[in-house]
Amino acid sequence: MSYRIRPGERLSSEVSHVAEAQYRKAIGILGERRGGAYEAIHDARKCFKRLRGLFRIVRDAGPKFCARENARVRDIAHSLSVVRDATAIVETLDRLIATEATAENHEALFAVRERMAVRRDRISVQQVDLEGRIDAAIAACEQGITALGELRLPGKRDKAITLLAKGLAKNYCRAVRALANADESDDPDDWHDLRKRIKYHRMHVQLMSPAWPGEMALRANVADLAGEALGDDHDLAALEAVIVADPDAVGSAEEIMVLRTCMAAQSARLHDQVRKMVRHLLKDDKKVVRDRIAALYLDAAQ
Repeated sequence: MSYRIRPGERLSSEVSHVAEAQYRKAIGILGERRGGAYEAIHDARKCFKRLRGLFRIVRDAGPKFCARENARVRDIAHSLSVVRDATAIVETLDRLIATEATAENHEALFAVRERMAVRRDRISVQQVDLEGRIDAAIAACEQGITALGELRLPGKRDKAITLLAKGLAKNYCRAVRALANADESDDPDDWHDLRKRIKYHRMHVQLMSPAWPGEMALRANVADLAGEALGDDHDLAALEAVIVADPDAVGSAEEIMVLRTCMAAQSARLHDQVRKMVRHLLKDDKKVVRDRIAALYLDAAQ
């Protein structure tokens, strides 16, 4: 089943079917491990993000269930994240080299990149329980599928549509606030919060795309591009965390100074890109968004 909630169908069944499809997709990816365990983990984590977005949009109707299942999915993803996070650091340096390397700084950047690649490989070797973690993740996904039988959402069409529109609008409003906070503070945590809200908005418009396919596809595309840029920015923050935690593993004081200068330049460009991308995406009032989505979805359900 695709990642969509069909208008006019029973909401509990639709959400359960979408969630089960994501769980089973993750199970298949982790079980087959095409391209190796680490590539499988990277792909499976996309399913886990979509599950969290799904539970979030209906959370008001089942707060205990959604909180529990969100925690389940979050913990599964976290259990598989160590090597992927180390790999992301190396990929971040590759992007920095591609955009920031000059005759003056390339030697320092390549030296840091080599050390982070060694760190990634060391962490990979140390993950002796990776197979066990993958097996445990598959088992937890099976448990998640079983738990879906407990989900109870509004059966009446009007109430179901109101729930979905409210869930989408609530996250949308948080995205608007997150953008304002990030603009004002320029704090990495605020930019990361914006990233999460934009990612959820992308999932929510995809879930509700049957109501307005063209507009929803456009919003999803813009949110996807903004989310990718914010993801790159978050990876820079993760690299900064490594510098703070273990500067000797990164490089000399001079190399770190060069690295941070490049990081700051790339982060500033990413922030400018995001501001331009979401300027129209986040321009409406929460109530306008909620009422428009509800009306369109109700019409599509006729």
